[in-house]
Amino acid sequence: MARKAQPRIVRPSGIEVSANGNYYYWKCIVSGKETFAPEERFNDVVKKYGSEEKLFKEYILRPVQKYLDAGFDADTIKSILLANEGELPTLETTKDVSIKVDKIELTVQPEQPKIQYFPWSGNPDYFRSPPSPFNVEAETKNSCIYPNRNLDDQCHGCPVYEQCKSSAKYNLEDMKKPKAQIKIKPVDANPA
Repeated sequence: MARKAQPRIVRPSGIEVSANGNYYYWKCIVSGKETFAPEERFNDVVKKYGSEEKLFKEYILRPVQKYLDAGFDADTIKSILLANEGELPTLETTKDVSIKVDKIELTVQPEQPKIQYFPWSGNPDYFRSPPSPFNVEAETKNSCIYPNRNLDDQCHGCPVYEQCKSSAKYNLEDMKKPKAQIKIKPVDANPA
């Protein structure tokens, strides 16, 4: 069974109080949404604002204040309230929030992080040195360019054999010798 709304008395400040004096009612100046509080809480709010008159003229709901801080104007906030059946969607600064207002979609985007750009940003050739000819003799003084050919084939088929100065280079006589074969002796699984 629904309760009957109690009649209210309007105080000189404009704030309404229930007939039994238990609850005080006032409105947000931007959205027009009404709020209420019991006497004890109402007195705390009046202390914060300084007087009932000042509370009546300056009160703004917290969610509405968040929208104002985000850059929305009073008319837009009222449109959002109408489109959302009198409720304000929560406004989060960490996510994109889309709010539909009379077929218009407003998007609040968080502040984009600042991207630091360096001279090499977007230039894949920044650290590349200018091309220079490859000197096989200078490069092979300390190492073999094709170690796979050296170890596996005793330098047979090495494309730079003639220019190579590596100390590991096989000479022509060594290449003619047969490769050393490794013999694997089977192991008896059950020694007697």
